[in-house]
Amino acid sequence: MIVTFDIADGAFEFFTERQWKMRISQWREDLVEEGYEFAEDMDEEEVVECTCGNELFFDEVPDFSK
Repeated sequence: MIVTFDIADGAFEFFTERQWKMRISQWREDLVEEGYEFAEDMDEEEVVECTCGNELFFDEVPDFSK
C-alpha cells in the first residue's frame, strides 16, 4: 500500500499497488502531453516531483486491512 502526504493541505491518501501504478501512469501520460518526451523513462519519484513539485511525498506502508 502507498500513502501520499500533501503538505499544501495536510491530506493523506492511500493507494493499493494497482491504484498507485495507474496514478503514476496517468501522471506520466500528462507529462508526455505537456512536452516531457522523456517522461516514459522517469522513475516514480521523478514523475511525482515533476507533477506535484515538492508538495507531495509518498511512501510504501503495510496494508493493515488484511
